[in-house]
Amino acid sequence: MKPRKKGQQFEISYRCPGYDKPFYERFPSYEEANLRIAQIEYEKSIGVFQPPKPVPVPVRTAKKKYITVSDLMDEYVQVYGLNHWGDSFLSNSRHRIEHYIKPYLGNVAVKDLTTHDLDVFYDSLQDKPAVILKGHKKTDATVSLSVIEKTHALLRSALNQAVIWEYIPNNPADRVTLPKYRPQTRAVWSSSEAQRALDCCSDPVLYIAMVLALGCSMRIGEILGLTWDCVDYSDESIAEGTAHVLINKELKRCQKDSLADLDRRGRSKVIFTFPEWKRTASTTSLVLKSPKTESSIRTVFLPRTVALALREVKETQDALKMLIGAEYADYGLVIAHEDGRPYEERQIAAMLRALIEEHDLTPVVFHSLRHCSASLKLQISSGNIKAVQGDTGHAQSRMVTDLYAHTHNEDRRRLAQKVEEDFFQKRQAETKKAAADEASIAYQLLQENPDIAKLLIAALQKQSS
Repeated sequence: MKPRKKGQQFEISYRCPGYDKPFYERFPSYEEANLRIAQIEYEKSIGVFQPPKPVPVPVRTAKKKYITVSDLMDEYVQVYGLNHWGDSFLSNSRHRIEHYIKPYLGNVAVKDLTTHDLDVFYDSLQDKPAVILKGHKKTDATVSLSVIEKTHALLRSALNQAVIWEYIPNNPADRVTLPKYRPQTRAVWSSSEAQRALDCCSDPVLYIAMVLALGCSMRIGEILGLTWDCVDYSDESIAEGTAHVLINKELKRCQKDSLADLDRRGRSKVIFTFPEWKRTASTTSLVLKSPKTESSIRTVFLPRTVALALREVKETQDALKMLIGAEYADYGLVIAHEDGRPYEERQIAAMLRALIEEHDLTPVVFHSLRHCSASLKLQISSGNIKAVQGDTGHAQSRMVTDLYAHTHNEDRRRLAQKVEEDFFQKRQAETKKAAADEASIAYQLLQENPDIAKLLIAALQKQSS
């Protein structure tokens, strides 16, 4: 066994027991090759020789020099979205990608995408017809400014990842000029309007949903997903003021493909999937799932009226179970149809719209009741934001003050009256008192000094003449 020169290196070959093919090794010098031969021969002589372990060859992935916006968005969802987003945001993002981004920018190379391209894209979207999802009410509306803003946020985030992945040196979406968008102020009932709505409501299902939203600041999904094992309305707890509900899940209709993708990543929050009652195939599933954030899992203490209302609902449900027996599908839900099946958000929304129309109430959506509840609790608690935050389940207290604290004309009129009483009337009273004090002092001085009084009277007579 001797070294052989191969180009600029020296190669040796040898065989090893148990292997059919010879092994080859190369060294930069003749001496190193001979040294390796001596090592092999020595190890063979003492019976410890083993062939060298194969050195892994580094795999070089060809850097993508040409990737389209469509390719980027697919990779962004797969690599980033499935590891960070919840099912709702995942479904909404896919909708915007497929219906707004890909049809207009999908074939554009990411490296060629400019800020001007994006400015033109967002401007043109305002004239495009809005894509209506299946099951939603059809309209002839164009793409709203709100959708454009959310599409931009999604595209900007994807392009940020493109910078991180070194597809592009900088993000062209950072310098765009979006169409002017002013979010509409949500209409919210005052406390007196909310009380009137409860007085007008004769539907027991809508009534208990409204009571939970107003009394406990619960979201509609949390209300519909509330189960009896998370409710305490015993006589003792009501008497002690500790009656409460544990909010640890929500009922929601979700896209099946999004649920399946998150489940494959081990990120599914689904606790229970309800059976499908429709015979036709559906792309969605009705599920009970864990809340999106840890702060949403909370215990909310019940006002006495709410606790008694829940007790009445439970008694009615128990009577129904006994009446229809095995036909009752018992999922343990607080709010359920007469056969035990769950209600959905759209059904409660329709009930509320009917109530508003029938009794000429201020038009609001159901989520506005949560705003009304937070505003009411802020007023009652004299601005105890942390206590209200505990009931609403927000991770940040500013969400309570920025989004959920509403001021009504009734409150503003009371504020104006308070300013009148504590500032203007108080100031006038102090001015009158000061004038009276000065007159009293002057009178006393005149009594003590009659000569000064005579001089003043003479001066006044002279002035009048």
